Amino acid sequence: MPSILLLQTAALLLFWYYCFRHKAWQQGWFYKILLFLLPFAFGCLLLWWDIHYLSLETLRSWHNAFCCFSTLTALLLLPQWYKLMWLALLALPVQKISESTKLMFTILFSIIMVLTIIFFFTLYFLWLDSLSGYTQGLRSAFLNFQPVLLDFPTAFYFSFSCYFALGFGDFFPYGQWFHLLVFLECLIALLNNGIIIIYAFNFLFKKDS
Repeated sequence: MPSILLLQTAALLLFWYYCFRHKAWQQGWFYKILLFLLPFAFGCLLLWWDIHYLSLETLRSWHNAFCCFSTLTALLLLPQWYKLMWLALLALPVQKISESTKLMFTILFSIIMVLTIIFFFTLYFLWLDSLSGYTQGLRSAFLNFQPVLLDFPTAFYFSFSCYFALGFGDFFPYGQWFHLLVFLECLIALLNNGIIIIYAFNFLFKKDS
């Protein structure tokens, strides 16, 4: 990876770590949401600078490096999301909520956690497709395995299929970065299900002191 992107990656990771550990997470929701979005916004700002101030020839020669950096920028939303949800659960007045309400809330919370990961990876697929054009993306079994123009419903459907490990039937990914994203979504789906169980258990059985 070019040295400038290595420096940007190091700066992004340091900034993310600073935001993740910041004491403002314990303050109001404005600060929580701000800290949730800041690392992603910082990464997008760095990408914007690269696109506007580097030559087109340089951007093309560094294509794989930019795909790697943009993927990392997007993935940093995930740890921020998990922290945001954890703090939201801890803030709920457990003792004042009935058991039936707890159960309904847990089901709703689990659905939101699943749909959020699917939604995030939908955006990642669309983002990578816009960066790479037809060098990365999906092929359709209905169109003789020709590349398809990736729109939001198609990307969301494909992300849903990846999350629940339904297999590749009508759409197939191609390109190394798309394959990487599919691998990451399948891996994160397994981790996400475990995290949902931990969060839900903590919420259902937490006792206020």
